[in-house]
Amino acid sequence: MTNPLGYHDLDNVECEICGNTGHIVWNDNGELKSRECECMAKRRSIRRIKQSGMENLFGRFTFENYETVDRYRELILERAIDYTKDDGYWFYIYGQSGSGKTHICTAICKAFIDRGIEVYYMNWRDESVVLKADVGNSEIYTEKMNVLKNVSLLYIDDFFKAGSTAADIKLAFEILNSRYIKQLRTVISSELTLEGLLAIDEAVGGRIYEMSQRPRYLVKAPKENWRSRKIAEQVGG
Repeated sequence: MTNPLGYHDLDNVECEICGNTGHIVWNDNGELKSRECECMAKRRSIRRIKQSGMENLFGRFTFENYETVDRYRELILERAIDYTKDDGYWFYIYGQSGSGKTHICTAICKAFIDRGIEVYYMNWRDESVVLKADVGNSEIYTEKMNVLKNVSLLYIDDFFKAGSTAADIKLAFEILNSRYIKQLRTVISSELTLEGLLAIDEAVGGRIYEMSQRPRYLVKAPKENWRSRKIAEQVGG
């Protein structure tokens, strides 16, 4: 049965190069050597998506079924698709809950996974709480932060949704400043405008602005609550 992600097997992506072993082995003058196959990035991304509970979203939220009912939404879609062809920049989309932010960000992530780019989904509201609790355990904290700082594409959903305490700001800066220095792809959705981010912390807001504005990947979601409209249509028959 086909899974929502559209791949043959969620944890075992079909790979003709390595025969689904995840490693490529060769003989170098009588010495066996091996390296990780490129398919492992996709395998890790898919496994993390399943663990995050976002599996079904990847089947529903694609570029193909993003409804472009007006020119404004067409522009959002165009910029999102352009982003998947670019390198090193960030994509920041803001707006009210239910306005389609998760849809467009999920579609971006799926496009990169299809290209073999490793993606990590971070629900800020939930994961930031766990990370702040792990600060006292340096080994666990460092291991988790290494992933967030170094994964090829990090998608932060509902950024600063649960508030913006000093601990939240410190955590956000540690992650984003590292990715800013390394010029790593970062996708962020939030209800906060750029002005709202800058009011919370200029260093965090400034980095997001710099990395997303230059190629015009700082996007405002439509004002209409798309989720509420869909529910109303369904209830109305």
